[in-house]
Amino acid sequence: LGSVVGIYEAALDTVLILRGIYPKYIASTATIRNASRQIKRLYGRENPAIFPPPGLSAEDSFFTRTVPVGEKSGRLYIGYLASAMKRRDAFAVLSAALLAAPLVQFSDNKELLDAWWTLLVYHGSLRGAGDSHNALQYFSSEYLRRNLDPSISAEKEEPEDKAKGTERRSRGNKIAQLTSVMSSEKNSQTFARLGKSCEEADCLDAVLATNMISVGLDVGRLALMIINGQPLTTAEYIQSSSRVGRSDVPGIIFTNYYRTQARSLSHYEAFRPYHESFYRFVEPTSVTPFTSQARKRALHAALVIVMRHSIGFLRTNDSANKFDPDNSMIKQAIHTLVKRCQQADCGHAGETQAHLKSLSNVWAEYIQECRHNERKLVYQQASNDRASDPLLHTHQDSIQGPWEETLHSMRNVEDTGLMRVTGLFDPPEGEHDG
Repeated sequence: LGSVVGIYEAALDTVLILRGIYPKYIASTATIRNASRQIKRLYGRENPAIFPPPGLSAEDSFFTRTVPVGEKSGRLYIGYLASAMKRRDAFAVLSAALLAAPLVQFSDNKELLDAWWTLLVYHGSLRGAGDSHNALQYFSSEYLRRNLDPSISAEKEEPEDKAKGTERRSRGNKIAQLTSVMSSEKNSQTFARLGKSCEEADCLDAVLATNMISVGLDVGRLALMIINGQPLTTAEYIQSSSRVGRSDVPGIIFTNYYRTQARSLSHYEAFRPYHESFYRFVEPTSVTPFTSQARKRALHAALVIVMRHSIGFLRTNDSANKFDPDNSMIKQAIHTLVKRCQQADCGHAGETQAHLKSLSNVWAEYIQECRHNERKLVYQQASNDRASDPLLHTHQDSIQGPWEETLHSMRNVEDTGLMRVTGLFDPPEGEHDG
């Protein structure tokens, strides 16, 4: 994410510089290492002022302050390792216990019942989220039923017990996912439902998420979380686990360690010392915005941003055919962009300059091609426009431009596709069962 952001930051900064504006950047984060290097790569600035400087007291460094539990409840981390169980069964038992706990413990206290009603489950992969969804639907329900009514036996149940079990089993059925696979509209609806209290009909029992929730999720009522497997980085672990317990309600995080994962076993063995000072273990993040892979994804978009927001006659959608690499204003804009990129990463300065020159030449050649074919060149083609050729395109567009596809989101850096799965036993077209 940071590598793609760095290219767009260079474009935006160039637009401001061409207007005589040199911005001051104020950035905030709780988990960072090698801040000076990352600031240079992202914003092209050196000698940053880190505020506040390291404090003299470990109990109060401005960023973190040690307070008594009686003053603020904070978060409780619990390590969970079911060494004799398969990964699926270990999660099913844990999730069932946590789904049943609010009903058993706080049935007569609506405030506390709502606080621990919705279970947030973090995963390091999309596959993990899918596995947890299956486990909640098909395996956790039986454990949940027994937790809510231990008198019910799996071997023999009376009719009224079955009815009671069916009623209790409704807990845990309202499950949603927050992943990149879901549409933006669906994720927005899920975010909105997270704020619903347990008394409302569309309140969620469990939400299965990936690292999409690591930033930007701030729902005060969330207090219960499972982290499936130790995340790859400490920064990710801190950011994801801090989604719960953000208000006066204490947060409880169960880290579900995998018995077959060496990283999980290592963190389980050093659970207490790791959590007592896990900010010390934050790793430096790699930010490489001007490598060939990152430039291939976003540098052409950066060029268009600079042209449209700096050159008046290139601003409108239908003015893409007015680009001329020999124009003095355009030359100056490209030179400023190159210089800004050099400030951020001198190691690839020559490659970036050559890449921008190549993009400019391809743009100019495409203008001539469109004129030869008597086609109108636009930056982005409208859905009902059949008389124009686009300079920019996405993978959904039927007509492709001269460059790589343009990203809609800086998080989605890989090609995606839609798949329709039909029934395995659907009869061939024209044939029907007798």
